[in-house]
Amino acid sequence: MAKKEEKKNTKKQAAAEPEEVKEEAAAEETAAAEESTDVEAKLCEQLKKKDEQYLRLAAEYDNYRKRTAKEKEDTFVNAKVSVLESFLEVADNFERAKDATGELEDYKKGIELIFTQFLEKLKALGAEPFGEAGESFDPELHMAVMHVEDDDMGEGEIVEVFQKGYKLGDKVIRHAAVKVAN
Repeated sequence: MAKKEEKKNTKKQAAAEPEEVKEEAAAEETAAAEESTDVEAKLCEQLKKKDEQYLRLAAEYDNYRKRTAKEKEDTFVNAKVSVLESFLEVADNFERAKDATGELEDYKKGIELIFTQFLEKLKALGAEPFGEAGESFDPELHMAVMHVEDDDMGEGEIVEVFQKGYKLGDKVIRHAAVKVAN
């Protein structure tokens, strides 16, 4: 009978062992699940931080883009104002000439002075006139509007200037309209 009880106890122990193993496995699964939950929580928090950083960066870039566009527009307007201010004196002198009374010679002298003032303003802004009779024709600078055959003139020589050209540094503002020989 003792052997029977031993077998029962052994069976009970054997039956109890899978329960302990199950409990241990369940405890390990719970620990793994908690660890997984902790990792998920950390990852979610990191994702939220990165999302906030991205949104802040996007907002900063948008503000930068708007600010630089406004600065560019303001710079353009300020440049136009500066140029126009420099020509207001010339406009005032033209108005005085229009209202002037006197002899034709005096009137002509006044217009010449205003024209000289106007050219000085252009020069102060960096604009240079070009296109004189006797120069060589350059298609980069000149626009040939007429052509004449003349044996006394050189090949591609400018005979007459209808409209002077202007350039700012190397940039042509307006091509000179010219009559070219040969």
